[in-house]
Amino acid sequence: MIAKRKHDWSSFLKFYAEQNNGRATRLGVFEAGPECVNDYWLEDGLPLEGIDIDARSEMPEIEIVLKDFQHVVRNVRNLKAHFSPDGSEDGLDVTDAEGNTTILRFEP
Repeated sequence: MIAKRKHDWSSFLKFYAEQNNGRATRLGVFEAGPECVNDYWLEDGLPLEGIDIDARSEMPEIEIVLKDFQHVVRNVRNLKAHFSPDGSEDGLDVTDAEGNTTILRFEP
């Protein structure tokens, strides 16, 4: 699922966070470099507590809230949800204006 209108993002993210509240997560960032992609895995195993969006500006800001950890993506251009039959590949990809992608996945 790809939500294209920002007002769709708010409703979807609220629902998505409620449905996945408490699930263990993996969170990483993939940065597009000139010759390669760098990946940084920020955490593994923290439960999801919420996902907030500030869509007051042209390019919204999304905050992923985990237990004892928060990650903010500014200038969001794209939001993509992943679903799998057994839940092992469920998650979100949040891409910013610079082409960097924050990857949220749920532990099986």
